[in-house]
Amino acid sequence: MIEGILMRDKERRPSLAEVAGEAGVSVSTVSKVVNGAPDVADDTRVRVESVLRDKQYLSPKQRSRRDLATVVVVLASSSMSSPLTVEILRGTMRAAHETGLELVLLDLPDGAPAAGWIERTKRNGPVAVIAVKSRLRTEERAKLAKNGVPLVEVDTYRLPDSDSYSVGATNFAGGMAATQHLLSLGHRRIGFLGGVSDTQASIARKHGHLAALASAGIQPGADIVEEGDFTYESGLRAAESLLDRPDRVTAIFAASDAQAAGVLEAARRAGMSVPRDLSVIGFDDQPVARMTAPRLTTIRQPSEAMGSYAVDVAHKLLLGGAPPVYHTDLATELIVRDSTAVPQVLENMA
Repeated sequence: MIEGILMRDKERRPSLAEVAGEAGVSVSTVSKVVNGAPDVADDTRVRVESVLRDKQYLSPKQRSRRDLATVVVVLASSSMSSPLTVEILRGTMRAAHETGLELVLLDLPDGAPAAGWIERTKRNGPVAVIAVKSRLRTEERAKLAKNGVPLVEVDTYRLPDSDSYSVGATNFAGGMAATQHLLSLGHRRIGFLGGVSDTQASIARKHGHLAALASAGIQPGADIVEEGDFTYESGLRAAESLLDRPDRVTAIFAASDAQAAGVLEAARRAGMSVPRDLSVIGFDDQPVARMTAPRLTTIRQPSEAMGSYAVDVAHKLLLGGAPPVYHTDLATELIVRDSTAVPQVLENMA
């Protein structure tokens, strides 16, 4: 606990007089060295600094930093360019500032083990780790636990468990809400573009989509489900495949806004107008959703709130507390804009 560490830090510390006596200089000279004053001879400075190190002397400024609890945010380098990651980090920074925690960002290379990254999280004071969109290995989790470092995961790729705390979004409910919106407009042949197939977010969004179809008595067609990787390029390729089939879909639900933007481009290339000929809905409510023409209807993910919540959990753990649940999903929200409408065939019948 923080309190215990602070008490140990306040145990007997060497005084300036003790350092001065051992170094054979005056107290004022030691004070000048500690405060970085320039008017101290080089050999004297070296001798005083050696005694300071031997006695593990900490200046008031150093003690203040030592007492400060730190949250280390760990994420893959590739995700740094993601607007969602930026929003999550914004939430962590705001919450860390409000709770008086120091925040350190540690980016790891993609596709290769980052040997020694846990050692890089070590600080003088208490530390917690927040892993964003992580694929932490079992041994890494075990090492953090062995070192007494609390772990909180944000939007984890794996199933939540009781080995660590985590926060995510209501991806299943969001997927269901997206498809229910399209169904309410009269769409019945709805294509689905999935994200990275082994991520919990993509799986849950797909299952939400299928559940909405089932609740409407619609048998989902395997021919109108495509997998991707959350990117614009995968959305473009998958939509071109769907729109090239004789029995075209009238709407597409994409598992990310980037993929939905790719769908808009595929529709343009096919000579289709959105939403007159094709309705499109995304997921996340990234800035791109407000920049496309037409603007995207989407499911808003509370990314900034997820980052803030993770810091709150980490803070509780650093104080020795225990949050009531291991995993929390924050609510998503349907945002209706300009890319969805009643199917043209129904409009013609009206």
